[in-house]
Amino acid sequence: MRARTIGLDVVLMFAMAASLTLAGASGQAPPASAPRPPKGAAKSPARSALPAAVRDACDAAATLLKTFPGASVDRPDGPVEDPRSTKKRPGCGVHARGTFAALKDTPLPDVRLGTWFVERGWKENPEYDADGPDGTAFGYEREKVLCFVSVHWDGGDDSDPDAVPEDWFEVRIGCVTNGPDAPGKP
Repeated sequence: MRARTIGLDVVLMFAMAASLTLAGASGQAPPASAPRPPKGAAKSPARSALPAAVRDACDAAATLLKTFPGASVDRPDGPVEDPRSTKKRPGCGVHARGTFAALKDTPLPDVRLGTWFVERGWKENPEYDADGPDGTAFGYEREKVLCFVSVHWDGGDDSDPDAVPEDWFEVRIGCVTNGPDAPGKP
């Protein structure tokens, strides 16, 4: 059993090294998604301390974001910053980065995410709503889980009408335990 664990560590190190080497050769960053540990592997303390409903929310959101054409996705565990209080709370996150050109005729990321949450029985939490020229943010809750969502993009430069915004978007989702006794709740 010990040899298998060491072998996995070596394989992961080689995969990371190859990814960095390929990124240097191509001039592009490697995808943000990291390999998942095999079933039965030891879980990180942060991941195993989270309620299953919180982990499941992040896993489901990551699965959705992986369907965005051309998006790179990663799914870290660990503290999540509550956008209202700026306190770190135990939770998990999902990050994605892509381009609007790759989305083609599919709905915009914020529209698609909002629809996805509502279709699955989540309720909007307007305390987390914010909009601006470079992004939007919102929150959804269900049972004992609260997810914060922010979508950012280059909104251009209002002072320069000839400036062309860059073609990218970034999604950040953080999910935490919800309720009056939730750890780190403001």
